[in-house]
Parts: sequence; structure tokens; C-alpha cells
Amino acid sequence: VLAFPALNAQAQSSSAVAIQFEGPLTQAWSLYLDRALELAQQEEAELLIIELNTPGGSTDQMQALVQTIRSSSVPIVIYVSPAGAHAGSAGTLITLAGHVAAMAPETAIGAASPIDSSGQDLNETLDRKVKEILKADARALAERRGPDAVALAEATIEDAIAATADEALSAGMIDFVANDMADLLAQLDGFEVSVLGESKTLSTNNLTINQQEMNFLEQLLNIVVSPVIVFGLLTLGVQLLLIEFRTPGGWIAGFLGVCCLAVAMYG
Repeated sequence: VLAFPALNAQAQSSSAVAIQFEGPLTQAWSLYLDRALELAQQEEAELLIIELNTPGGSTDQMQALVQTIRSSSVPIVIYVSPAGAHAGSAGTLITLAGHVAAMAPETAIGAASPIDSSGQDLNETLDRKVKEILKADARALAERRGPDAVALAEATIEDAIAATADEALSAGMIDFVANDMADLLAQLDGFEVSVLGESKTLSTNNLTINQQEMNFLEQLLNIVVSPVIVFGLLTLGVQLLLIEFRTPGGWIAGFLGVCCLAVAMYG
């Protein structure tokens, strides 16, 4: 009987939680990450793995994710995968924020120069201001990786430079190039990380992966930020309200119209 608690504790400590960040950054990612971190803490997981493939997104959402990652008591591994994936734009700083950064072969990182919400270049003054604060963020995240990593991180912002996995590894911008999850875990075993200022040696031999998908609410919030969905909901919402105004006395069309407009405004 006394042996069972020890076995349970060993089982809990030999697990990892894994999630996937796919597509442009959305606010749903923060909810997804918070839920995964809570689960990792409950399970006393060895680490949390984020499989990343993104063209980027808003700096506000990026900074929220970076703050959550850097304040985590659970070591977080950012793994840019699968082959052909990108840690583009804001994804560059998210990768740098990880306690461990890894990329699969045939992936890329960088091209982090800021643009406005319509995809156009910023005006000269705003462009300089945004670039300087992003470069400062990049330096703060990359300085533990050495001067070459800092130089490459700054170049991804100043000159929109992009790097392959091997180039990023050579500059020290990432820690590993891993073919797949098994290869990543093998390389992580015995690797030392700094979490909240304290050193920790990772033990990933025979680690069990607990893959967590987005729940329904997170998937819904992730979808409604699509421009096509937003435009469709705006159009439908206006049409339903016009129907309500033309045939007063009902409530279904008006109610649905307000719901459509509310979700569209969130998007």
C-alpha cells in the first residue's frame, strides 16, 4: 500500500502537456495556453510543449503570450513544426520566449518587421518607434543565447530577415533542430533550463505526452476572427435587424441579428 503513492507521483512527474498554435495569433491562444498551463501544474508535468506554426499576428497578443510564457513555473518548449512550418513575425518573439526553443528541419523563423492591420508599411515615425520597442524585446529575450542570437533577432525586425532552422541553430537563436517529437524529447533529456531564475535539469526519458486540443469555446473564438467570418456575420446581422424593423412584433430575427453583430464586433 505504501508503494502506490510513490508510483503515482512518479507517473505524474513523467508526463508532458502538448498544445498546438496553428495560424495567425488570436486571443483564443491565451485562453488555450492558460488552460494547458493549469493542467500541467495539476499534473506536475515535466514541461509544456507548444508546437508552433504561424505567420504572426498583433503585437498586443504576442506580448500577452510572451508574458505568460516567461512567468510560467512549468518549463515551456517552443517547437516550430512540422516541416514547412514558420515562426513568422510575432512568432519569432514567441519562440525566443520559450525556456527551450527548437525547430524541425525545413522550417523558418523571422521576417518580424511590423506592418499595420491592413498589411501596409507603417509611416516612418511609427515604424521606427515600433521597431525599436520590438528590438528591445528581442534583445531581452535573446541575450541569454549570446551576441549572434541577439544580432539575428534584431535583424529579423529591422531588415525582415528570415532564417532556416540550421541558420537559427548556428546563431544560437534556438537550442535544437529536431526531426519529430521523439527526437525532441531525446535531445531534451538532461538539458538545463532556467525557470523563474532557478536552474532545472529536464528529465524526458520515457515521457508520456498529454496532447490537448482546443475546446469548443477556444475553437469558436479562433474562428470568428477570420475576416471572411466577420464580414459574413456583419452582413447577416444587419439583414436580420432590417427584417425585425420591417416586421415588428417578433424577436427571433432581432435577437439573432444582435448576436451576429456582437460576435462580429468581437472578431
